[in-house]
Amino acid sequence: MTAPSIEPSVDHPAALVAMLRAGTDFDIHEGDVNVPDEQLTYPHYVVWGTPAQPLVERIRGDGGEVWTRTQITCVALTANDVLGAADRARRALHRKRPVIPGRRCGDIEQEPGIAPPPLVDPNVKSPDGRRIYFTPLFFTLHSSPTRTT
Repeated sequence: MTAPSIEPSVDHPAALVAMLRAGTDFDIHEGDVNVPDEQLTYPHYVVWGTPAQPLVERIRGDGGEVWTRTQITCVALTANDVLGAADRARRALHRKRPVIPGRRCGDIEQEPGIAPPPLVDPNVKSPDGRRIYFTPLFFTLHSSPTRTT
């Protein structure tokens, strides 16, 4: 049996990135966009993780059960392309269960609520001067360590 991950804050968004890569054809940037503007392709995703939070407070200490919130920012040259990228991300992730060695994962869930419409980023333009549109999506994932016997 595999030892439980001790870095679910890193492993959760990495698992979502792997699932996005398998379920979409768009480039994915983890944590930041680290390529020159002229090398960016559109649409693309920027994936941001958060520190893991315990699922429950236990009297006898931390059992390793955590949840994380991952932001996936959909970026494109048109509002419709942002919407399409959002639909593709949701289809690739929502209610799917990732595999993280040493952890038992629940289903990924898109946070409920009204997502914002595609917005124009006033600080960024494409290399050819076009406006850049974006919208964030938020997904939660809970997991617990697998128990070695």
